[in-house]
Amino acid sequence: MAGRENARLSSGGAENGAPGAGTLRNAEAVKRPGLNWWQAGGMAVAAAALVNLAILFAGQMAGASFRYTDAGELHEVTAGGVLGSTAIPLVAGFAAAVLLARFWIGFLRLAQVIGGGLALLTVAGPFLTDTDGGTRVALALMHVVVAAAVVWSLEAVRRRRTA
Repeated sequence: MAGRENARLSSGGAENGAPGAGTLRNAEAVKRPGLNWWQAGGMAVAAAALVNLAILFAGQMAGASFRYTDAGELHEVTAGGVLGSTAIPLVAGFAAAVLLARFWIGFLRLAQVIGGGLALLTVAGPFLTDTDGGTRVALALMHVVVAAAVVWSLEAVRRRRTA
């Protein structure tokens, strides 16, 4: 324990009140807010997927059919479809934003607006489908969850990079 405390002081053996006392030298000194890109992306995808699955199961329990007609064909929304429709666009957009931000850090803020905005624009899709009201509301809510995940995850990365 004493060795750890000595490693934290900037001047070997400096007492409290002495110049440099209490200044951290090691990695513990740099406590930046936010998350690494892989932490933010992974947490966003996992959280959005779990919330959207919860919405799917809650909607099924409430009596939503999760069946819709498109071009005369009947389609059913499944847990696998929800996971794919949540994770694939979120991972693709997040990865593109983080890669582009390596060249221009301001791109993360722009990506939040574009990604969140596009996800919110797609909320209209479920309301235009031929299905029951419960399915429409649940699917629209899933789109809102993805929009929130986009904005939150990119904000976590942005805070880390700009700290």
